[in-house]
Amino acid sequence: MILPGPNRAEFIVIGAMKAATSTICSYLEDHPDTYMVPRAEPNYFSRDENFARGDAWYDAHFAPRTTETLCGEGSNGYSWRNLHPETAARMTAYNPDMKIIYMVRHPIDRIVSAWLQRRTNSGDAVPATLDRAVREMPGEFVEQSRYWFNLAPYRDHFGDDRIHIAFMEDLNRDPQAVFDGVCDFLGVARFARDEGNHQNRSIGKRMPSRAYTAVNRIPGIGLAKRLVPGGLKQLVRTRLLSRKVTEKPRLSADLRAELAAHLRPEAEALLDHCGKPRDFWRLD
Repeated sequence: MILPGPNRAEFIVIGAMKAATSTICSYLEDHPDTYMVPRAEPNYFSRDENFARGDAWYDAHFAPRTTETLCGEGSNGYSWRNLHPETAARMTAYNPDMKIIYMVRHPIDRIVSAWLQRRTNSGDAVPATLDRAVREMPGEFVEQSRYWFNLAPYRDHFGDDRIHIAFMEDLNRDPQAVFDGVCDFLGVARFARDEGNHQNRSIGKRMPSRAYTAVNRIPGIGLAKRLVPGGLKQLVRTRLLSRKVTEKPRLSADLRAELAAHLRPEAEALLDHCGKPRDFWRLD
């Protein structure tokens, strides 16, 4: 058995993306007994190029720890089983006593927020409409909502007693109670979180508009962009070619029905496992 050293990960928040993982990680950053890798996702166990750097590279992320009792980190890629199938096995080899925290939310709402995030960050690398993105890039947007599928390797390697599942909906209603549950699971003292500390909200962000996509289709625009100073380019994109997100976009009725049928069995399996009623998430 590999025992955690003084600067080794003892717990990990594995995702899911856009399920309040940033919020929980920020709460843990503030906790005096937990050292979290600050504002970073090491993705050591998921990305081959990072894993090839070895444990010493990974453990260096925890070197600044001083008086904290536990070390941990959060990387959303760890709950993307199809893309990173070796993650749980690598994590077990590193520390078989690892504790796993898994944040989840309504699986279709998560898809919508993931598209908003990716469209904001990546522009036209992502389709400009939600329906197109889901149909053309299901591996990008649907897979992380298959919670039961993504959780299975962790249950196999660590067992249910070393996995804590928390729901974003519960966090929204009573964030302190959810964080108390996380603290109890980790075996650290309960700690009062900062009020209003929800991180990385989709509403209020600025995302590329349809005008942005139209401009990118102009012949020769790539050369023109290279000639424009970076500051001016960013100003034009922010002021003229983006829009503020004021409400969540909606899927078409047909596509939502398809997603509901696809995701319902796994959603219900997770809800059953967690003792939640099956109508906790209304998928239709």
